[in-house]
Formats: sequence, structure tokens, C-alpha cells
Amino acid sequence: MLVAEVLGRVWAERQLPDLDGRRMVLVRDLSTSAAHVAVDLIDVAAGNTVLVVTDDAAQTATGGAAVDAAVVALVAGADQLPGPATSPKPRRAGRRAERTSP
Repeated sequence: MLVAEVLGRVWAERQLPDLDGRRMVLVRDLSTSAAHVAVDLIDVAAGNTVLVVTDDAAQTATGGAAVDAAVVALVAGADQLPGPATSPKPRRAGRRAERTSP
């Protein structure tokens, strides 16, 4: 299960019959920043924080449709939401500014 932010809707010109009538959204995984297209089962909006199931859980949530990600919950709150892993910024080599006293 992923915690993700909804970035917006996705439209398809053609799709499998299993996806007819289903809304798709682009989501960003909060722990890795990876983007995924997911079937929206609960009518979410851009900017919402959601739970996304993947693989077999997504197929089960959609009743067996050929999908690998599905939005299944709108996050109302959490003690701590994941964030992308960041490394410290490298320091630039060079001279330090010297302080002068007035």
C-alpha cells in the first residue's frame, strides 16, 4: 500500500473494456516521488493525500479489472506521512567570507 498525493486526472483515447467508466488519476508516491496511474475508486481531487493499493490488491479492489494500482482511501490524517529520502546538500568548495568588525 502506498501513501500518495493526487496530481490530477488521466484520460485515455482507447482502453480495455474493464476500464470503461472508470476514472484514472496520476498519483505521486510520497516516499519515493515515483508517479503512478491509478484507478480512482472514491472520486478524489488533485492535492488529496490517498492510499493506493497495487498488484493483486488493486485487482481485487476493482473486481478483477486489469489494473495494477487503485485509490482506495482518502487520508484524513496521520501521525507522520512519509517523505522522499533526501541526502544532505553537498557543500561548495571555496573561500569562506571573512568577517570584519566595524
